[in-house]
Amino acid sequence: MVTKLKILGSGKEVGRAAIVVEYNGRGVMLDYGVNFDENDNPVMPLSYPPNRLDALVLSHVHLDHIGAAPLLYSSVAPRAFSTRLTRYLSRLMLEDFLKLSGYYLDFEINEVNTLLSHIEDISHGSKVRVGEFEIEFFHNGHIPGSVATKVSTPEGSILYTSDINTIDTKLVTGARLDGVEAETLIIESTYGNADHPSRENVEKRFIDSVKETLSMGGTVLVPVFSVGRGQEVMAILEENEISPVYVDGMVRSATEIMLENSEFLRDPSILRRARENQIFLSNWQDRRSAWKKGGVIVSSSGMLKGGPSRYFLRKIHDNPRNAVFLVSYQGRGTPGRMLIEKGMFEEGGPQIKARLEWMDFSSHAGRSGLVEVLKSVRGVERVVLVHGEESVQKEFAEMVKENLGIEPLIPTTGEVIDLKVP
Repeated sequence: MVTKLKILGSGKEVGRAAIVVEYNGRGVMLDYGVNFDENDNPVMPLSYPPNRLDALVLSHVHLDHIGAAPLLYSSVAPRAFSTRLTRYLSRLMLEDFLKLSGYYLDFEINEVNTLLSHIEDISHGSKVRVGEFEIEFFHNGHIPGSVATKVSTPEGSILYTSDINTIDTKLVTGARLDGVEAETLIIESTYGNADHPSRENVEKRFIDSVKETLSMGGTVLVPVFSVGRGQEVMAILEENEISPVYVDGMVRSATEIMLENSEFLRDPSILRRARENQIFLSNWQDRRSAWKKGGVIVSSSGMLKGGPSRYFLRKIHDNPRNAVFLVSYQGRGTPGRMLIEKGMFEEGGPQIKARLEWMDFSSHAGRSGLVEVLKSVRGVERVVLVHGEESVQKEFAEMVKENLGIEPLIPTTGEVIDLKVP
């Protein structure tokens, strides 16, 4: 019996992570996420029979890794694994997903509840046995609560990095995979063709720009992802004693959940101080007051697709004293990408007059960090590149060959890989 990898998503695309490790007709699902089309409608991964799953692993809480997972829980209930923080945050994300996109989804709140009730909490370094699979979990440095996953069958082992970062941030320390052994390495390649600027320089530029805007009496809008980027920005502003800072959208709830599970944070005291000193907005009166008074507004959504950040943008975009600092990845077809490329946030809309900058606070490893991961894992005989655009993956493939002497595989979604001995 040959172990197989079934690529149900993330093949030559960023997001929609969904990979099955299959042995002897049974499978372990590594993430089951969604992407979005140009109309912001969810695009599901390919299907897999839930009754053939021994386990589902959710590496972290972002929708491109968990958004389709409730589909697996409509008739059967495979065992599921994540950290406790990911489990708690998943309810927040999935309920919001249902509220915004429920018309297009083939699951409802019952399936969400079933999924969440079947998740078993794991931690970094823990190991579980499920059927003929042994599953082990490692810190991957992406966001609080995220994990890399090693799946072993009687024929060998597969390490799936999921989204990975090798640098220390305000929230988490970098990935720790030194000495992990695996014959097959499935590695993300989102930024496989470029390195990020140093985090120290990015933070300094951000704070200097914020102070400059505030000194002119302007308002700063920082659209953020609710989980991870929002709390990172809050911590940076707090550490630099920036005030006033207003926090809005789902960032508020996610921050409370993180502080209730503070063992997943590198230094909980920074975020705790931010929670105490920054102003959490709760209604439209608060929002109107915040943008008129001035200060820094940290709000979801990070790509300006919805949430209070769009409201704030409409209110401050036409004043050159104000500023909009984008700190998150801006997907194709999103208002944030349009803002960067065309200077407007909706087709035919007004040109933004406020100061506009994009700053690289990525929680994904750049090219050098990914090479560091390649070199840190022992016994690698096969490399599979996922979660990246094809052009980027082809460039990164040259780095893999140069450093490991291995020709990596770049599968398309729908491809099946037989893990025979090379």
